Amino acid sequence: MRNANNEIGAFHNVCRHRCLKLIDEPKNTGKMIQCPYHYWAYNLLGELKATPFFGGHDIAPPKEFSLEENGLVSVRCETWHDWVFVNIDGKAQDFEVFLQPLKNQIGDLPINKVKPVATIDFGVVNTNWKLLMENFIEPYHVQFVHKTTTNQPLTDHYTISDLHCLGSACDIDETPGEDTATTLAVTSRYLTLFPNFVMGTYAPDQVGVHLNMPMGTGETKQSRVIYVHEDSALSADEVEKLKTLWYNVHKEDHAICERLQQGRLSDVSKMGGYLSPHWEVSVRQFQELVVDATSVHLQSAD
Repeated sequence: MRNANNEIGAFHNVCRHRCLKLIDEPKNTGKMIQCPYHYWAYNLLGELKATPFFGGHDIAPPKEFSLEENGLVSVRCETWHDWVFVNIDGKAQDFEVFLQPLKNQIGDLPINKVKPVATIDFGVVNTNWKLLMENFIEPYHVQFVHKTTTNQPLTDHYTISDLHCLGSACDIDETPGEDTATTLAVTSRYLTLFPNFVMGTYAPDQVGVHLNMPMGTGETKQSRVIYVHEDSALSADEVEKLKTLWYNVHKEDHAICERLQQGRLSDVSKMGGYLSPHWEVSVRQFQELVVDATSVHLQSAD
């Protein structure tokens, strides 16, 4: 949340009294966050400011209870341009080190000069978040799944595996035509930061960022924000065409990933599958990152 100092902070969404979930939907909380159960109140810095009648009939808390030591529990939080990153266990690497592989791939793209022009909220997709990530990372499916929304041949693509920044790219020398709001045929980068941050860059001045938020083993919330350079003069009609294009692209991916999810219910899936040694090397690296991350948490649990 954003506090009075215009700083963004992150906290566990739990009251320190009886562990009630404090905020149940994104909203402007005003100057204080008040627990609806017993009216404990926290300011936007996470500090506990009131515990009415906690000690009995008096408004003041018991003498042995410290307001200062019972504020909201903070979560490590960093911002980059328009995006907020959180690290719940506090053990992630330095944020700049984490970002560097992605910065290496976007090169001199003026990311601080892009502005949001549209948001597409897809709601819940009936698939695991990892399948959506793997699908985005590999270019192998593009000319088959997206044959009506892109005219980028598979042979124009190459894969990207830069530590935890994984994806693919397509370099096209030709100048983008007038149809770029309805089909894709431009120099593009399809990039991810493990675990679930996704960024696409599309020449000359478009960026798309979307997030896959797991809701369960077979459900994921997804939304996409479309950005353009601040000097871009897109009309309202052109923005709507872009929204339609990206909606159609994502729905093509959703249909495939939902069938992937269904296929995982088969006993055959227990034998595993195959990854292309050319087009899906970054998918293999993503899967290894998943294994490493979950292994660390399982060891901690032991």
